[in-house]
Amino acid sequence: MTVCVICVLSLLLSQTPNCGCEDKPQINVLAVVNGVKITKLDLSIDTRTQVNLIQETVITARSQALNQLVARRLLETEAKRRGLTPEKLLELEVKAKIVKPTEKDARAYYEENKTRGAPEFKQVKSQIIAQMMKEEENLREREFANALRIAAQVQVSEEFVTPPTSEEDLSRVFATINGVDITSRDIEEGLLPLIGRVQQQVYDLRKTDLDLKINDLLLEQEAKRVGTSPKALIDQNVRMKVPIITDEQARAFHNEHKKSLPGDFKDLKFQIVQFLMQQEQQKLSLAYAEQLRRASAVQIYLTPPQQPPDLRQLCCNPVD
Repeated sequence: MTVCVICVLSLLLSQTPNCGCEDKPQINVLAVVNGVKITKLDLSIDTRTQVNLIQETVITARSQALNQLVARRLLETEAKRRGLTPEKLLELEVKAKIVKPTEKDARAYYEENKTRGAPEFKQVKSQIIAQMMKEEENLREREFANALRIAAQVQVSEEFVTPPTSEEDLSRVFATINGVDITSRDIEEGLLPLIGRVQQQVYDLRKTDLDLKINDLLLEQEAKRVGTSPKALIDQNVRMKVPIITDEQARAFHNEHKKSLPGDFKDLKFQIVQFLMQQEQQKLSLAYAEQLRRASAVQIYLTPPQQPPDLRQLCCNPVD
């Protein structure tokens, strides 16, 4: 039996866990072009895979957020008890206890971790020492956080931290520290900066792919209307109109970018001419696509995300 790889990938993508980072209400139809709908599933496998990977960062961050929030609350409580700032407490309990590795320690670390083609030890000694100190700092910070946790009254829910689906969900308690609750709202508010970045990245990916889909669809429709092929239309309206790049234009480009170009003009002339022709072809392609859009009925429903994201919008609006 032959397996359709694209079908399998599509199924896997459709089963991606909810990241709780999509704008709501969510839309499925991204655009309508002369009556033809373009949906999220019409976007390329590559785009949908990249969206999935980006949104996975929020899922991963959410799974780690509770422990990080517990550790921060414990640090703030202990700092307040001692009359210190959290930063000063970390300096006393963590950074002040880090011992700088000796050259012998650094060389042993280098020998254990070096790979083929690695630079000589003396070239990377300072970076290795800095890396070892950073690892030691992270270890001591975790040990200090664990010590604070053991000394405090911490109750953590066994419930998996999932994104809220309603305003009531924001009140779910995932941990209690000395009688003070950590709720879903606390976790989600801490994730908002990350969610904002993810939403913008996802929008940019979808917008780029959607624009290509719209342009391709308009080209196909126009070719069908005039009884020709999309390639013939591109040849007629783009490729045949690409201007000839003169030596003067190529030399002017070289002179303007001389500092960043690795070579003399005579050695780079052909590449410069090709690059400038590609630029001209891209301008003509965009202009022709815009011409087709102006002559068509194009409605785009994909909109930029709200920045910064609103917590209520993320969890409390109905999904289309």
